[in-house]
Amino acid sequence: MQLVTDTYFGTTVPDPYRWLEDADSPAVRAWAAAESDLARRYIHAVPAYAAIRARVAALAQGSPTRSGLQIAGRAWIYLRRTPPAPQAVLVARDGAAGAERVLFDPAATATGSAPAIESVFLAPDGRTVAFTTQQGGSEDQTLHVVDVASGAMLADTLPHVGGGTTPVALAWDADGKGFTHTLLPRNADGSYPHDGISLVHHVLGTDPAGDAYVFGHGLSRKAEYHLLASRGGALAAVVTDGDGVPASIYLRRSAATTFAQVATPAAGIGSSSAADAAFVGDVLAVVAKGRAPRGAVIGIAPGQTADTGKTLVPAGDPVIDGVVAIPGGFATIDVAGGDSGMRVFGADGTPRATVPIPAVSTVDVVAADPAGGDVIVGYENYVTPQRWYYYDFGGNTLVPTGIGETSPGDFSHVRVQRVLVPSLDGKAQVPLEIVSGAGTRGMRTPTILSAYGAYGSITRPRFSATSLAWLERGGALAQAMVRGGGEYGEEWHRAALHATKTLSSDDLAACAQWLGANGYGDAQHLGIAGGSAGGFLMGLALTRNPSLYRAVVSSVGIYDLLRVELTPNGAFNTPEFGTVTDPAQFPWMLAQSPYHNVRKGVAYPAVLMTTGENDPRVDPYNSRKMAAVLQANSSSPYPILLLQKSGEGHGIGNSFQQIVESTAERYTFFWSQLTG
Repeated sequence: MQLVTDTYFGTTVPDPYRWLEDADSPAVRAWAAAESDLARRYIHAVPAYAAIRARVAALAQGSPTRSGLQIAGRAWIYLRRTPPAPQAVLVARDGAAGAERVLFDPAATATGSAPAIESVFLAPDGRTVAFTTQQGGSEDQTLHVVDVASGAMLADTLPHVGGGTTPVALAWDADGKGFTHTLLPRNADGSYPHDGISLVHHVLGTDPAGDAYVFGHGLSRKAEYHLLASRGGALAAVVTDGDGVPASIYLRRSAATTFAQVATPAAGIGSSSAADAAFVGDVLAVVAKGRAPRGAVIGIAPGQTADTGKTLVPAGDPVIDGVVAIPGGFATIDVAGGDSGMRVFGADGTPRATVPIPAVSTVDVVAADPAGGDVIVGYENYVTPQRWYYYDFGGNTLVPTGIGETSPGDFSHVRVQRVLVPSLDGKAQVPLEIVSGAGTRGMRTPTILSAYGAYGSITRPRFSATSLAWLERGGALAQAMVRGGGEYGEEWHRAALHATKTLSSDDLAACAQWLGANGYGDAQHLGIAGGSAGGFLMGLALTRNPSLYRAVVSSVGIYDLLRVELTPNGAFNTPEFGTVTDPAQFPWMLAQSPYHNVRKGVAYPAVLMTTGENDPRVDPYNSRKMAAVLQANSSSPYPILLLQKSGEGHGIGNSFQQIVESTAERYTFFWSQLTG
């Protein structure tokens, strides 16, 4: 193929695999199909593949998992996934003692592959639920409404309400008769863009074509929303200008017809992935990190802004990661180096209790109706499946509800170790958590180290039943909370941002060296894994320190940093990764871009790259181009494989079978490379 070059501010940059960007080209489709066929044949030919896949499948077929609990009155709404059903179903129950009732089963409505439920919004009276579905990982979401009591679907069906680059947001009216929601504009040719989303209002039972405009015109086309409504009728729009940046907040009080801006990004509130706010009565409680990088809770009462509101919870040592309204006040979800805690406060910020959460755990459910009733807390960790508990205010205890996941495997002999690793630059202590089986220690221990390190997102301890498929074979799993994440607040995020993004890979390297020096896999028995922005980290790691790692599994990653912003989601990512339109940023972007830093004759580790054809967040051409340039230049005998999967996107909404297969492929590839 003809070599293509680009010139940026006088610097000519070759792009030898530009032709692989054209997903509609027969040559590209044939190339990707051949690569994927080769990768599957390679993995399936590994002698351990059949046993690993069988064990993963058996472990994955455990008890149902439940997520996304919301409570209004006695109505509990959540998603339940029951293996081997392809997708989760929407479930209702009348409190913990009530029987589960399926409100919507994607598989029962599908003529082909089942859609996935992605977003769920319970009305404040508990009578109706709005939810979205998307197909094949495309994340193009359609909104539906179901009656909780009868399970009857309402006629209201609203397509193109967001997804992928622009998440769906929705807030119910106080009377439950309508809601404000996001809606993508329609192009003149009838198609829908990936940006420029705004807010409209829908009244149940009316034609969605007549939904009235509410807010958003004149804002950035990269605007992303969270919506919050008070029981008194106030509406807050938490709006970010792309990913990885704090939000502006626009508030419309119940008697007002227009929105007033009550917070700018300087206040450090929220992000594209979380609102970090809740209405406590008529006060909007927000987690602000502008002046306190680990967060303080500010109460914005009527007539106030984030600058004039009352400090309800001052900044302290833990990061305040979220705030949830509960009867009589609110709770904070706290994080210290990635591990969770929880505190309870009165509505005026009076401290009430620190909830007893086990060490090295993740609090992933705090659900309540602020008007009264149960407060449900759920947590998990590496060896404990998620379970739901009543929170007992009087005794400050967690009382089992009897609802929770059980493991099909025995984790009683699994060892969890948490250490702090000195960074290479001497400026930080990087949390590293290691999970291993009984007696698993030694320089030849096959060890998989994972990390993310971007957007201020927090890497957390999670339970995975299928991890036993690796641990039982004598392997170890490790997770590094590298800079670029939010494990120690906004300062931790900003330490590895833009020109300093390489510190994330340096922290990963420090953790890799620690593992090798402390009884886990050395450089010949250590693999690394990451996806999305964590895939970019994998690209940094393998191009900057190829000799530290024996194998890499990188999923849906960004590798061509110079052209990614030309893709639909690329502009949303410029706050985190930079823009090549700025002559000051271009030099360090070129120096970081994994695709542009693969060198001829370097012995790169074994690599398995995976991507989905329908990915709306990271264009699959990133993986195609990165695999091609590594194959052409690596001097090692190790395989460079690409799996491009049809019927999948960024991994969101993958079916049960897709999850089982990808897990088995990942473990098999690592086993083939790390056990020699």
